Amino acid sequence: MVTREKLIRAGLDLFHRHGIHVVGLDRVLRKAGVTKTTFYNYFESKENFACAVIDRFGEELHERIHHRIEGSHGDDVKKHLLDVFDAWDELFDGKSFQGCLLVGAGVASGDVHDPARKAAIRNKRSLLSVYEEIARKAGILKPAQFAIRFGVLVDGVLIARHLYGDQKEADEARIMASELIDSALKETE
Repeated sequence: MVTREKLIRAGLDLFHRHGIHVVGLDRVLRKAGVTKTTFYNYFESKENFACAVIDRFGEELHERIHHRIEGSHGDDVKKHLLDVFDAWDELFDGKSFQGCLLVGAGVASGDVHDPARKAAIRNKRSLLSVYEEIARKAGILKPAQFAIRFGVLVDGVLIARHLYGDQKEADEARIMASELIDSALKETE
């Protein structure tokens, strides 16, 4: 594995488990098995590194969602939107998943100028654009508004599932999402 990738993987694991602001650079270096000199060959600072890790999580999540959507169900927009929940469920079922890195990084710092927070928000907005695009393709009249509502629902289930650790909240959120989608599609008729 390439050194940069080892660092990113170490950051994903540690930041998920303990939080970005709690994990020191030395801990990342030990986990990745690299020196500070090597680290600085790839990243300007821990903040730059944290943003790269957050962006990687966002990229992997996008890939997972697009793979679920493109891999099945033809033009069934409702199913595509519900596939978002399936993509998150796959992450929750992984032993290393400790919650959403984007949500964690976004709320960990109250500083609006924090680079990690900005990276998390940028990635969350990118997810909203995915939801909006699906809604637009479905002919939903207010796709941006729908995307925000759907995104709030997804974020809520992420937090609830992480806190309570069971499937009940995800099941209820799926029902709520289905109702939200049906309501938005009904407006287009």
